Amino acid sequence: MKTIRDTIHGNINLNDFELSILDTAEMQRLRGIKQLGFTYLVYPSATHTRFEHSLGAFYLADKLGRMLNLNEEKKEKVKIAALLHDIGHGPFSHSTEDALRSYNKSLPPHEENTKRIIQKSAISDTLKKEGFNPAEITKIAVGKKSPLSDIVSGEIDVDRMDYLVRDSYYTGAAYGVIDLDRILQTLGIYRNHLVIEEEGLSAAEALVLARYLMYPTVYQHHTSRIVNAMYSYAISLCLDEKSITAGELYSMDETALLSKLRNANTAPSEIMQRIEQRKLYKTATMIYKETFGNFKKVLSIKPKKLRQLQIEITEAADLKEGDVLVDVPKRFYTKEATMPIRSDGTLKPLKDASPLAKALLEAQWNYWYVGVYCNKKNVKKVSRVAGDILLGF
Repeated sequence: MKTIRDTIHGNINLNDFELSILDTAEMQRLRGIKQLGFTYLVYPSATHTRFEHSLGAFYLADKLGRMLNLNEEKKEKVKIAALLHDIGHGPFSHSTEDALRSYNKSLPPHEENTKRIIQKSAISDTLKKEGFNPAEITKIAVGKKSPLSDIVSGEIDVDRMDYLVRDSYYTGAAYGVIDLDRILQTLGIYRNHLVIEEEGLSAAEALVLARYLMYPTVYQHHTSRIVNAMYSYAISLCLDEKSITAGELYSMDETALLSKLRNANTAPSEIMQRIEQRKLYKTATMIYKETFGNFKKVLSIKPKKLRQLQIEITEAADLKEGDVLVDVPKRFYTKEATMPIRSDGTLKPLKDASPLAKALLEAQWNYWYVGVYCNKKNVKKVSRVAGDILLGF
């Protein structure tokens, strides 16, 4: 048995088997991957890692497993799945995944890399040695629908609970503070689902409110969005040049990636230097949901079409490629609003049980906008042409 001291949860205890998973090279790589990507450029203390978060999710899975009276085998499966649930993340976490998906939507998300690592690495051998089926652990870790997977990656899960309080602590943004104990105490298994009992409704509402407030403040902070757009462009150039592949990206930590980019005598190197020196692009224009006639078309825009629009704006402003970047964010959240609430023996999604959750589901669009970014000196001329081109596509 080993005890690890965690900033958020205090003492976290691991047995020898759990330690053998934690000590694999695949898990240790997560020490070199920031939980919030480039958010540290906005909040300097936001340098916590996926490794810490994975331990936090492990701790909460253990605690919830005991509260749900799971047997020892199921409890261990859930704990290990929680420990491994983020093992497929690439450098700078979602920033890399978003970069790859904005380049080509058919490229696999990090969950596919998680599946591969759990089933085809030293971790797989360690699991089998202890009598666990790697395929079953994968299903729990990445959300194959079942009560056990609900604990790790469902509508209300230990992943979300840990990252909200952890991200709030490390950024100093108090919006992510939630009543973890109350949420855990009011969770139960009903009709093969992990559900919140009616007495936990207020705690569930607080979680949704926390996530709603953390989006514009932290997860979609305007500076973070600019940095991510610059990073995405640098990665797209690397993919075009074939100097890096998606598979290589997902196997790296941040030190390895930055070293590769710094040593490249190319535009990606210059972009990453600007990011590291915080010489960032500025916002030329923001276009909100209500301004678009066909909003669904904007949300589902293909990477190729987005690049075409970017080039059109660049040419209209008489600039060179890469001087203008366009950022179309995903919708902020929907999953939390569907978490099942049990009341009088029936199940209903949170949005139907809570007027607050329903209102927040719509209010999220108040923070959503398409951003156009460029050098400070080009802001005026880019803003003059960007709106007409984006609204006319």
